[in-house]
Amino acid sequence: MLELLVVVGILAALVALALPFYQDYVSQSKITAAGADLQTFKKALAMYDQLEPKMFVGSDLLPLIGKYLQDYRLLSDQENPVDPWGNDYKIDSSVGVVYSMGPNGKDDSSTDDTLKDRNPSKDDIMVSWKPDFFVSSVSRINDTTMDVSFSRKVSTLGNTDVTVTAGPIPSTSVQKISDTQFRAKFGGVLPTTGTVSVLSTVVAQDFRALSVSRRPEDVFPAKTADKIDF
Repeated sequence: MLELLVVVGILAALVALALPFYQDYVSQSKITAAGADLQTFKKALAMYDQLEPKMFVGSDLLPLIGKYLQDYRLLSDQENPVDPWGNDYKIDSSVGVVYSMGPNGKDDSSTDDTLKDRNPSKDDIMVSWKPDFFVSSVSRINDTTMDVSFSRKVSTLGNTDVTVTAGPIPSTSVQKISDTQFRAKFGGVLPTTGTVSVLSTVVAQDFRALSVSRRPEDVFPAKTADKIDF
């Protein structure tokens, strides 16, 4: 009996020593699983934006099922997949992020500038699937014409939405070359160097406005998404 008690005592001590490591392993496994899920969603959303006529908008992943994502629904009325902690994954199509609320189950992104910075807060796990919305490049075609490109798809650009700040010289007509590229003709001879300014109220197909966007290298709250030098 004494020997049995000694064996039971040893086993209990071993279990007590191993339990914290097991709990850490389970916790880390859930974090890893959530990260893998988010990478899957990121790839599916990026493919949708690239291959579909219009960019992804909305707060659920239902439009991706079948063509870009396996059916994750366990119930007929389920909208978003569930993370390892039993909470819905969340998506913000305007900002361009999809995330899990993490182990604490709280949406920490709503309490600070997380969505503006496109970085996770506290124990949230977040990935971005597209750049912010900004004027990405300009190229001079001739003395009065310039191509303006954006980081996201744009539905329309008005005839007077583009200005060269030297002068200033407003655009007189804008032609759509593609969803991300437009050709602007100006009412005067363009300088050799200068800055192209686009009306900050211009929005992408996913309703992201230049007025709330910024380039990756910007330090918040500096906003230069609507201007670019040439």
